[in-house]
Amino acid sequence: MVEVVGEPGIGKSRLLGEMRAVANRQGRLVLAGHASELERHNPFGVFLDAICDHVASLDPPDLAGLGTDLVRELAMVFPGISVPTDSAETTHDRLVLGVERYRLHLAIRALLEHLASPSGLVLTLDDLHWGDDASFELLGYLLRHPPRAPVVLVVAYRSRQRPARLAAVLTQATPGGVVRRIELGPFNLDEVAEFLGPDVDQARCQVLHQASGGNPFYLEALARAPEEWLPLAARGQPLSNGPSTALSPKSVLSLDGVPPIVRATLQAELAILPERVRLIAHASAVAGDPFGPELAAAVAGLSRQVADGALDELVARDLVQPAGPGCFSYRHPMVRAAAYENAGAGWRVQAHARAWYALEERGASMVQRAPHVEHATLPGNDKAIAVLIAAAEAVAGWAPADAAHWLSVALRLLPDKVEGDLRRLELLTDMARFLGISGQLWEARDVLHEVLRLLPRTAADRRVRAVSFCAVLENLLGRHAEARALLLAELRGLPRMANGAATALQLGLAEASLRHGDVAGSRTWAGTAYILASCHNDHPARATAASFAAYADYLAADIPAALEHCDHAALLVDGLTDGELAQRLDSVVWLGWAEHDLERYDAAGRHFDRGLALARATGQNYLLTMLLVSRGSVLMWQGLLTQAEGCFADAEEAALLVRSRWLQAFALAMRCRVAALTGELELALRLGEEACRLAGPPNDWLSLWTAKLLAHAHLMADNPEGCSSILDITGSSPELPMVDPARRPAWYEFLTTAALALDRVAEGEQWAARAEAAATGLVALPGRRAFARLARARVLSASGDPAHASTTAREAATEFTKSGNPLDAGRAWLVAGTATAAAGERPRALDELEQARALSARCGANGLQERAIRELRRLGRRVPRGVTGQRNPRDAVGPAALTSREREVAELLAIGMTNRQIAAKLYLSPRTIDHHVGHIIAKLGATSRAGVASALVTGDVGNLPDVFPSCSQAH
Repeated sequence: MVEVVGEPGIGKSRLLGEMRAVANRQGRLVLAGHASELERHNPFGVFLDAICDHVASLDPPDLAGLGTDLVRELAMVFPGISVPTDSAETTHDRLVLGVERYRLHLAIRALLEHLASPSGLVLTLDDLHWGDDASFELLGYLLRHPPRAPVVLVVAYRSRQRPARLAAVLTQATPGGVVRRIELGPFNLDEVAEFLGPDVDQARCQVLHQASGGNPFYLEALARAPEEWLPLAARGQPLSNGPSTALSPKSVLSLDGVPPIVRATLQAELAILPERVRLIAHASAVAGDPFGPELAAAVAGLSRQVADGALDELVARDLVQPAGPGCFSYRHPMVRAAAYENAGAGWRVQAHARAWYALEERGASMVQRAPHVEHATLPGNDKAIAVLIAAAEAVAGWAPADAAHWLSVALRLLPDKVEGDLRRLELLTDMARFLGISGQLWEARDVLHEVLRLLPRTAADRRVRAVSFCAVLENLLGRHAEARALLLAELRGLPRMANGAATALQLGLAEASLRHGDVAGSRTWAGTAYILASCHNDHPARATAASFAAYADYLAADIPAALEHCDHAALLVDGLTDGELAQRLDSVVWLGWAEHDLERYDAAGRHFDRGLALARATGQNYLLTMLLVSRGSVLMWQGLLTQAEGCFADAEEAALLVRSRWLQAFALAMRCRVAALTGELELALRLGEEACRLAGPPNDWLSLWTAKLLAHAHLMADNPEGCSSILDITGSSPELPMVDPARRPAWYEFLTTAALALDRVAEGEQWAARAEAAATGLVALPGRRAFARLARARVLSASGDPAHASTTAREAATEFTKSGNPLDAGRAWLVAGTATAAAGERPRALDELEQARALSARCGANGLQERAIRELRRLGRRVPRGVTGQRNPRDAVGPAALTSREREVAELLAIGMTNRQIAAKLYLSPRTIDHHVGHIIAKLGATSRAGVASALVTGDVGNLPDVFPSCSQAH
């Protein structure tokens, strides 16, 4: 990826044109798109502009290799792609119901990979400061998950107008990804002279340089100016506040901030046009960029013949240029802005109205009509409001931020506010939903507060829906106490208790109490809600209350009651139709978690799968992260790490789209756990550190949990010092009050392992004793008891009693297997085999270590498998190299075999930096750098650190396509 940044008129578009020319000569596929100021709410507009025509030219078999599901996703965005005929739902259905936007992003990435074959793809996106939110989300996805193909993505934008959303996604490039930044500055005096050519004398060059500030566009505009303008600059009179001031981001096709002399020059260039030519210039500016001659004629109110003649004159004067078959574009956005501003505010209102009617006659989509409606109408126009609402519905599934914008415009057109105005309340509620889905959580919360202010207390059902969604937003923001207080206040204000509204609020309070750690309160609210729901035959609410009760019983360590309630809740949930269950999908989340923690993994997986299908079908995207993390957790406990990683990666993408730091930390922590187990230690540490940063200091269960998983990654990376902080934190409160009782044996087993890794044997003994005490009442959960046995086995081994340690570890392995947990069974067999070897029983130790290796291999736990192999080799068992499946897919040698982090370290080594200096620069521990250096020297075949530099120079370290040197010279 290349960023080309600079002020308006500085030459960004010209440089992109030179890049495209070079790439074309190299035989690469070149696609170009640009964003436009008036069309900034056209979802994926800049990508559509670049790709749409090319995709439409492809034959259907050309896309068949992508698969039916991906083609179906693409058809929602690209009008040239038809939906497969076997699809059970229409594209419109998907858009209205809502889709997982990250799945659409995945489909577009796959399309780019397809287009890049075989010659490579160069995709340029210009004027991205006017891009839409959906395009920014897609760009962020591509930066986090670069296409697995030769793709060069070049984006250009005005640095001072860069939207906050664009700034956020541009920071998300993956480590090791190639991001190059080209920042363009103004010409100096010599360059001005070169630009103007030998026919312009030195004095005029100096005047133009002073007036333009070296900006090429301003310079070109002033060079066209009448001679009488220039002496002003020569006499030193002030011309502007400086040419570097950017256009106002909030303006619509305005010249705010452009130097007055340049502004006057642009206006003068239009003023000398014949009247009809100037009229078509104004109409073209309103019609769009690019624009069709037919629409420009309709906006101007001219016949097509007269409009074509005027358009020919604009082309001859280089104000407008052909932009493709049957369409034209202004030579620069600032020229369009000048034409738009020159038209006059009153005329523009009528012109946008004519554009709206013309598009309506042509059957254009509501999304195409909406920008003109926004600038054409006065309050109270019902037809305009209907267009805006329809546009919002059309894009809601994949561009909810744009849907919220169109509803905000519709709200502005409604008549003055009236208490209880149902139309306004419905639009506000929908706008809050779209804002929430798009990740604008605080804005959605503020809108819902306005809804609650307008809704009378007598409208109990409407108020409860608004309060319930507001509580969801508070939870997504990590404000669980606020969610609970909001629900409680609304419950107290209800006119009567025995109704469905009270049931919904009580269920919300049961959930809020669980999140807040108030297990007793949750059991009380769930029980009351169950009684009310039974009285009203509200089957979905009844099933939800039973699910809350099951999980609350589990958290209270009342395992018999939890098992009983779990059976009852599963019976109720399974008895609901999909339509009924969709009303209360939270029942699936909490029932599934209860089954998961009660070691009923198959049942939990089945319920999470059903919940995911319904969340996707009904657009309840805010539940996706929790459901995906939950499903992935089940897969991880079942030893299916690859599938689990897929769920967690999808969960992270869903959390990023909602912009919930709390959910993102949750997903990242789970990815950290998997990466540590699969041996991707650098990735695990990076994910764990980011999860901890998002979760904040360990003052709640999520923060403490993310800190633990980061410590686990350090332990797997043979860096036990990274566990010191978690031992200190938990040591101050060893009862672990923020951890539910049934999970404590697993926590204590980890803390035992960490303490022993730091040679703190006495402390390890204390943690193991706590694990055994915590497991006492968990007779029905063999997997939880197994953690206590494993902790004790580790202590026995460290204390010099390998025979007893071996027996205890074998018992742990048996119980893990009984609970359906092969991953931890493999860990237990590793401890057993190591202890058995220390006890002198080599044959048995080999069998146990082979068991550990086989289970780890089956799970994809390369990190654990490598440890088992290391122990086998110590006992003389030959194990082939590469058996762990560590990543080097092409069996690369030399520099090509280095990981991205190893390459980074190697390049710093090559310039003479010490390990400690590299550690400080990369924010890694010196021990981690030592680990990397050892791998680098081995992979490069070097004999010392000094040999790394020469190995890098002689090896193929990879380069960008050679389009870039040529472009730099062209600039």
